[in-house]
Amino acid sequence: MSGRPDRDRNGNGNGGNNGGGLGWWLKGAGAAAVVGGLGYWLTRNSEPASSSVATPNSSQQVVRERKGFLSSLADSLQAITENSTTTESAISRSQVPARPSITNLNSLLADIYVRYIALKKEDFQLHYNVFTEVFGRLHRYMKQVDKYYERYSSNVQFAGSHYDRLRIQKPDEFDMDIVIDVPVNMHRDLANPEESDIVIEPKYPGFVQLRAGTQYQRILIRDGHDCLINRTAYEWLDDRNYILRSKFTDWFKSVANRGLNQFQTKNGLPVCVVDGVQYTIRTSSGGPAWTIIIEAGLFRLDVDLVPALKFPENRWLEGRSYRRIPMECRRDFWMVVPKPNKSGQNTFDEQRSWRIALQDQEKQLLNNTYSLRQTIRLMKKLRDAQGMNKIASYYIKTLFFWEIEDKKTTDPTFWKQNDIATLFKHMVNKFYIAMDRGNIPYFWNKNHNMIENLNSNIKNEYKRKISALIAILENSYNYKLVAKYLLTPEEYNTYQYFL
Repeated sequence: MSGRPDRDRNGNGNGGNNGGGLGWWLKGAGAAAVVGGLGYWLTRNSEPASSSVATPNSSQQVVRERKGFLSSLADSLQAITENSTTTESAISRSQVPARPSITNLNSLLADIYVRYIALKKEDFQLHYNVFTEVFGRLHRYMKQVDKYYERYSSNVQFAGSHYDRLRIQKPDEFDMDIVIDVPVNMHRDLANPEESDIVIEPKYPGFVQLRAGTQYQRILIRDGHDCLINRTAYEWLDDRNYILRSKFTDWFKSVANRGLNQFQTKNGLPVCVVDGVQYTIRTSSGGPAWTIIIEAGLFRLDVDLVPALKFPENRWLEGRSYRRIPMECRRDFWMVVPKPNKSGQNTFDEQRSWRIALQDQEKQLLNNTYSLRQTIRLMKKLRDAQGMNKIASYYIKTLFFWEIEDKKTTDPTFWKQNDIATLFKHMVNKFYIAMDRGNIPYFWNKNHNMIENLNSNIKNEYKRKISALIAILENSYNYKLVAKYLLTPEEYNTYQYFL
């Protein structure tokens, strides 16, 4: 199914790119929502800070920090909207047709998309407004309670599905990376690696261990008065001078909790008023993330805050089967996040491990791929509707990374010439093959199988579900049955009215 025969273009139940009469999936609507929301954020006034942290001379500082925070968000949002060549994921509810024209698989997928997959602008705006106000204040308070965070929290950026423009259904989860710098340069001494400021050890595919070099180890005697602040980074080291993931995350969560304690409270919970509505804030912690849960009535927004360290791209890993970063994907820096390596040989491997994160570089892979993002969204909806919750969104995205790489040489126009129905069928087959082999190799190092720990019974269950869908997709006359696989039972009971 790597190509598309002419009969698939005009017959075979797939239809052409205009099937369904929805302006080919309402192109550009999401970009307008993002830009409109950004303009709102940049012009609205922030709520006055709590008297417990404000000082008589703090107002100008608050304004400067607020502008700096919004500038960082603006850069991230610009990255979200730039180079947009395909349909965005946010539309207005008024754009959902009362009675669709469903005549083939393309029009069916298009209609399911606008009803059940696309973010709705109204929700989109509300969630972003609440997020910006709450997180903006928390970020400011974290700087006020911790001098190291104030000096070295160098960048705040969106991550995950919003950053990639791949979020589906509800904008009720956000991922934010907070880049933390260290008080040494990222110098690498090629002649004497031990003299590098930080020695990067790629012990396991997809993970590294970080060992402090000479300058890092000398922070307490090197930095004079600044060592009062910089000693925080020194305290992350173990007795063999490895930067411990656990100590780094414990410090970050401590700063975040102390920042949250600066909010006013109600019934023991921190609160924040946004546009006249009072939102409560509670927290949870799992993996590398510290999560704030923002609620008011039926509204809920989960924000994962993940601290990260960054390295210049000239320090990207060499050897051990790591892929070189393509020139078109170069973005100056790559990151590591404090996630444990559960495949390590001992507790030291788990405590010292950091997971590689190249989200900026990966986003470049998705550019100029036409309908690829729409296809990913459909695959995510399929995963959700079929309860295949052991398949992370990143695993699905990785399947597409491999296909992007393959089509560069075998079929350069693949993503442009094929319609959504053809692309969806192709990637469902790729998903089945991955489950059958029990392997989704990490794109940057194929020696790391991201699903190696997936239970065989679960893999077989997923194979069975996908196989049944493939059988339907292979018969163009049964295309309406695809809805049963993309929708939950409750959604399908409602949707049968249109079929």
